[in-house]
Amino acid sequence: MLIDAHYHLVAREWYPEGWWQSVVGMYVNGLKSLGMEMAPDMVMETMIPSLWDPEGEALINDMTTNGIDKTVILPMDYWLLYGENTVTLDKQLKAYSALQKKHPDKIIAFATADARRPNAVEIVERAIKDLGLKGVNLYPQTGFFVNDPRTRRLLDKMYELGMPLTCHTGQQGPAPFRAKFGDPVHLDDIAVDYPNMMITAGHMAFGWHEQLFYGFGLKYNVATDISAWQDVTKTNFRKFCTVLRQALDRLGKDRVLFGTDNPFVSALMPTKEYADLIKGLPQNAPEGITFTEDEVNAILGGNAARILGLKS
Repeated sequence: MLIDAHYHLVAREWYPEGWWQSVVGMYVNGLKSLGMEMAPDMVMETMIPSLWDPEGEALINDMTTNGIDKTVILPMDYWLLYGENTVTLDKQLKAYSALQKKHPDKIIAFATADARRPNAVEIVERAIKDLGLKGVNLYPQTGFFVNDPRTRRLLDKMYELGMPLTCHTGQQGPAPFRAKFGDPVHLDDIAVDYPNMMITAGHMAFGWHEQLFYGFGLKYNVATDISAWQDVTKTNFRKFCTVLRQALDRLGKDRVLFGTDNPFVSALMPTKEYADLIKGLPQNAPEGITFTEDEVNAILGGNAARILGLKS
């Protein structure tokens, strides 16, 4: 079973214009690092629209064509960072729910709410109880700590409802995002105080990966996903394999999940290509680094299926 545990369904009107300008800036600089020049206006006109998929048609087509069994879609809430969106968060969560209802065998949709929203608890409770969403995604880098008392109101409700948490850790985003909020050390209080909540630290915490692996090796309710490491596989394959090996050694093979962060990095590496890269690690890893077929199968779907309570 192949499960992408970290995907974002997006549309232009769901996110503020400031966010899209930030994405354009990241693409322009990313292209420069690959030796290509493109003006921001051209990026906005030619590349960014390919990300927009409000009804999930492109996602479902990609999954069907490329043998991706299930995708976990994670909404984002940028309201306090950039201002409220044209389309409200409630309407976005309804769109996530509609896609899950239309494709219950393929889509697992999570809820979200910036913990600083006065009605964050109500938004998430309604999304879970009324819309049938299956977990909660938090993005602290917009300006809050995950162990802040305001966040705990939300976590208490999640714990009551038995929901898993995906929390973005590390930071590669531009200003006005703030890296300090992505330090995985702030998950420590949550792992201890909510022992039966399954927590996935998104992105292997990027530059904080060793802190994540060593700090949570014995906190068995914390897992991680490998989303948005595709650029490292392209530029420094040995480094990627070294970090992934550390994740497996410290967290164990049962707590590392496949994820992509697509559609944002799909131009760099489509989901199937990234999955095939992981699948080939037992044969293709650099000299001195080894992976087993059992580890690869767990990463690509077995672990996510278990955490989400899916039938294999």
